Amino acid sequence: MSNIVYFSLWLVAAVIAIALAGATIARSLRLREVRRLKALELLEALDRYSEWVAAQRRAAFFQGEGEEAETPLEEARHIKQGWFPELAGDMVEILVVHNRLVDFLWNQQLLRLKDPERWMESDHDSRFLELWRQHRYAMEGVQLKLRALAHVPHSERDEHQLA
Repeated sequence: MSNIVYFSLWLVAAVIAIALAGATIARSLRLREVRRLKALELLEALDRYSEWVAAQRRAAFFQGEGEEAETPLEEARHIKQGWFPELAGDMVEILVVHNRLVDFLWNQQLLRLKDPERWMESDHDSRFLELWRQHRYAMEGVQLKLRALAHVPHSERDEHQLA
């Protein structure tokens, strides 16, 4: 075998190795960017869910979770299942607080309709605020872990919301 053929084969092998390495790196970067975008979608869904929870304090009557095809909490859960399975335990905490909150709101509405006087004496606002604190604690845990997993930096808007 001549030197030219020998070196040509090595050159072809090197080009193929570089192409494979480049494709692997590009795929990894694309996947990381898609995961970052999904993290931003998840953060947005969690923000909308928090807005819904906050609105329940101001609502005259609890209307349930809405008639939307997919509530922000369901959307967040679907994104988490597809892209961030490592957040499963943290999302369970949010769902547990959500169930407590919905149960509290339904019970308060029933009490308000049946016995308005007892409802006024029930200290409903402080009980709601306790559930709100639990909600914020669970949300902040998910948000911080998600930002670390997907390499999403904090923005000034997020710092304002955490305060």
